Amino acid sequence: MAKKISDNIWKISCNSNIYVLKLGKEWVVIDAGDREYHDSIASEIEEIVPLDKISKVLLTHLHYDHIGNIDLFHDAEFYASEDEIRSYYANSDDVILSGDIISKYGIELNPLPKKIGALEVIQTPGHTKGSVCFYLRKEKILFSGDTLFSMKHCGRTDLPTSAPEKLKKTLDLLYTYDIKTLCPGHDYDL
Repeated sequence: MAKKISDNIWKISCNSNIYVLKLGKEWVVIDAGDREYHDSIASEIEEIVPLDKISKVLLTHLHYDHIGNIDLFHDAEFYASEDEIRSYYANSDDVILSGDIISKYGIELNPLPKKIGALEVIQTPGHTKGSVCFYLRKEKILFSGDTLFSMKHCGRTDLPTSAPEKLKKTLDLLYTYDIKTLCPGHDYDL
């Protein structure tokens, strides 16, 4: 069941977290979850908004458990960081870690701008070279993907496209943000 984070934000938890946001008149999804939970994710989003109303899917990174249901959003544009897109085209297996879901469904990845509506895009290399977080300044909400799971625990950096040498600088940057609500990519019990 979807959990309401704020008036215009819902969280769906199925192995990894998916966030549904109403930004002005636009419906946006952050991450698309693990394919294993395809049907339940579809029905939970449909309880919030029809799938064809989602106009943008923003990806914190391209691991399979964050992009597994991209095919649900037929009318959406898909966004990831330029570094993540570049890594994907260099070696999709290392980036996704489980099959090439993106080309299977014919998805075109667009590079993220600095802002999407009220969402600020923050480059956060570490978990992957192209990881990003999204910040809603007015509500002080950080969507942290697999970069940060709590203010003391971060994502692993031993994967093929990780950038462990950049993680400290990334965390130092994130700690400068005024965060009231942290919305991570997973609800690990840390």
